[in-house]
Amino acid sequence: MKIRSILVSGVLALAVAGGSVATAGAASAHPVPVPKATGSVALAHPTQYVSFVAQAGHGRYHGWIDYANFMYKAPFAHTNVWNIGGTHQLVFTVGSSTYAHTMYVTSVTPTSTTATSFSGTGTYNPDPVNYTWTVSGTVSYNQVSFSITYTGKADPGYSLTATGVIARDGSVSGTATDSNKLTMPFTMPAGSAFQVLRFQAPVTWAWIGRHDATFGFTVPKMPVRLAGLHMIAKVHDGGPGFKFDTYAQGAAFWGHFKVHPYTITSGNILVHR
Repeated sequence: MKIRSILVSGVLALAVAGGSVATAGAASAHPVPVPKATGSVALAHPTQYVSFVAQAGHGRYHGWIDYANFMYKAPFAHTNVWNIGGTHQLVFTVGSSTYAHTMYVTSVTPTSTTATSFSGTGTYNPDPVNYTWTVSGTVSYNQVSFSITYTGKADPGYSLTATGVIARDGSVSGTATDSNKLTMPFTMPAGSAFQVLRFQAPVTWAWIGRHDATFGFTVPKMPVRLAGLHMIAKVHDGGPGFKFDTYAQGAAFWGHFKVHPYTITSGNILVHR
């Protein structure tokens, strides 16, 4: 039940096959909009992102979903979508000298099912009282970029920008350039980032109302632990933006289901009747 409750949420519109129908008996055929719900939203508790297209109709196509849970470690799925949150060692090398730091990533915010922004603080290990700094950055798939600015008594205003790549063991390596135009390699040890749960699946059915929609999908063969789980999502379009939109999702068993609502923190849901 733990796995199922964590999963409750998800969806990304990978392909939108717009449809039209002809009015029966009309002198000329006029396209009629197909009832459809679309959305891309970030969800909280746990940190998730879902995008979706759900389309009513009698054909085989009812839309697609793309779902990511950035708190669910999923190395078995090889999603190549990573979370860098937590406390990590960060080492810069200048010539033959190394400079060890500690980075505390305290906030991770999804911006899509494959990307996040993050922020936090850090220190220089030999003198963590006087050498303090802030960090902000992004992760897209396994590509990392971040900026550091010193804020303590020592070297206030000193800064650097860095880009790197996450390896399959969660280690990070790359190159940084500081405010003195000095270029230096950096490394973070194995386990500094972890792969998260992400999957894509077709929507198998959909009901579209005036401002509400309900649709279903089945978790695909990857990730293995969740494969075959039937899911139901219910959404509400509360107007422009996300303030009054709602998103809920749950697993369906033997014709019965109960959805769990999640707080939307960004994005938008649109229901077109």
